This record gives sequence, structure tokens and C-alpha cells, in this order.
Amino acid sequence: HHHHHHTTHSHPAHHHHHHAPRPAPTMRKPSISINTAKVLDAIAGKPRHHLGSQLYTATLSQPPNAEIALDAKVKYHSEMNVLPLFEGKENCTYTIRVPRYYLHPSRHGEQDGMSNAFEEICSRRQLWGSEVYTDDSDVVAAAVHSGWLQGYFGEANDDLEHLVPDDEDGAAAQLVFPTRPKKPAQIPPHHDLHITILILPPLQLYVSTMQHHIRSREWGRRTPHDGMSFMIYRMEFVDEGPATRYLERGMTARKRII
Repeated sequence: HHHHHHTTHSHPAHHHHHHAPRPAPTMRKPSISINTAKVLDAIAGKPRHHLGSQLYTATLSQPPNAEIALDAKVKYHSEMNVLPLFEGKENCTYTIRVPRYYLHPSRHGEQDGMSNAFEEICSRRQLWGSEVYTDDSDVVAAAVHSGWLQGYFGEANDDLEHLVPDDEDGAAAQLVFPTRPKKPAQIPPHHDLHITILILPPLQLYVSTMQHHIRSREWGRRTPHDGMSFMIYRMEFVDEGPATRYLERGMTARKRII
């Protein structure tokens, strides 16, 4: 890394240019600070209601050899089902329930024709903004990008996996995160994830940043975003019983199994 030490390279010739500083090209990554405080202040007066929850269903690309696909015998394309349009609901909260099926790296992925759902969610970048995201962004990807949840990136990150052995009791792991953890949370085995978001008004510009191995996308330069925004508000790992885990998956999935 090349660091600029102004003491060593002073440029006296440029001193009269103080009124119009031109950024010198440096190797350092620009740290983009997203001013969430400003967004939050603007809505602080609005009533906060909890607006309920929905099941997270990301439909994933299906590998060609997938005759059987474990749990989800559903055809895959490639994006998260979108949030309802919460127009005028700034400052309210809403929970997305993510079944464990999407979160745990499938060690048997090859045999049963499943791609690794979590890896695909992390690599697909259905994500516009930083800290504050468009309401058509993937909520799980947003939790990884904004540092709440430890992402999964396949081969590149197999060495992280031994940190959470499959047979671990899970009792020791922190399960409830009312605020963002200092380090992204590891996913404990045998748990589903509830991500609660805070609904925010649309921003003029959603900036792209590279955070936690995900580069989010930019939106808003040409066309304004025609929906609302959200930020991650809290996160909780829960053990939803098999009966409710896929509750909203509905008849279509069931018909296909038969």
C-alpha cells in the first residue's frame, strides 16, 4: 500500500490551489460513510409499528443434474420474493423469516444436486445501496454486506467453516442481536434466522460499496428508486419447528412433490 506522507512529499507549487483540491489518485479504498443518522433523524417523529413478517423464499438457479432437490422441490430462478410496498410506513419494522435451508452450506451439495443456497445469495448481489438498501434488495445479502451476518463464499471460505462444527451444542452461541455485533455473527447449526428491518424513505442515491466480500450495486443516478428503503434493525436465530418452517411455501410446492 502506498501511503501519502505530506511531510516527505510536499508540493509547494500547489499551495495556491487550496480552494479547489483535486483528489490525488491513491491506492487506498475510499471509505464511504453512509449517513444513516440523517435518514433516521428525518423519520424519528413517525409512529413505529411492527408490520408482521413474511417467509424468505429466494428461488435459486437449479443445477442441471438436479433430479431431486432435498427439501425444496420447487423450480428455481434467481431472486428473493420482494417485500410488500410499505409506502408511508417509514420507521416501522418488519421481520423476514429465513428457513435454515438457505443458510447452511450443504456439504452434500454435489450428491443431491443442490447448489449452496447461501453462497448463491452472497454472490448474486441482489443488493442496491450500503447500510440503507432499496426495498427490492435481498435482505439476507444486506445482512451480510452490512456486517450483521457472516457470509459464505464457497471455496474461498472453507477455512472459516471449522469455526462452527456441525455437532456444536449452539447453546453458547449468541442467538439474539438487538444491535449489530462487533464481528459478523456466525450461523449456529439447527437454527432459522429472523431478520427485522426498519422501513426507511427512498434515497436519491444508493451507493455501491465493497463490504464483507460483497459489492453492492448503485442505484439512482438515472432513474430514482420507485419504492422504499430498509436497514437491518435486529437479528435473531430461532429454532422454528418443521411444521412452521416453510409455512408460506404453499400448495405449489406440495403439488410438485406429488
